[in-house]
Amino acid sequence: MRTTRTQEAEMQRTTTGHTHCLRCGRALRTAHSTAAGYGPTCLRRIKAAARTVTGHKAALVAKALDLIALGGLVPLRARRVFQAVASSGTGTYKTAAQACTCPAGLRGQHTCYHRIAAQIVTAA
Repeated sequence: MRTTRTQEAEMQRTTTGHTHCLRCGRALRTAHSTAAGYGPTCLRRIKAAARTVTGHKAALVAKALDLIALGGLVPLRARRVFQAVASSGTGTYKTAAQACTCPAGLRGQHTCYHRIAAQIVTAA
């Protein structure tokens, strides 16, 4: 059965995984790396940076690590500004280590987990 160009484009949009590391941009070669979105070295660095994050609640750090692990933090510019997926999965926010456009970040009372995730990836 032959496929049309639109069917091929649809198949490419629905495939899961990343072809390049979300941190350094290198090509990912293993199935585990493509599913995670990070290469083995970058993943080790992210985990090490997460252990050094202090001053935040453990639950927020865990949510930030989940966001990173699920590929919900995508770099936009110079690996310092990111697009983060909302916890509902329906919206996105621009975030950096210093600020976030989510409702909690705009209020500014507490550091949101999007900012913590950006801090972890930037520090790695």
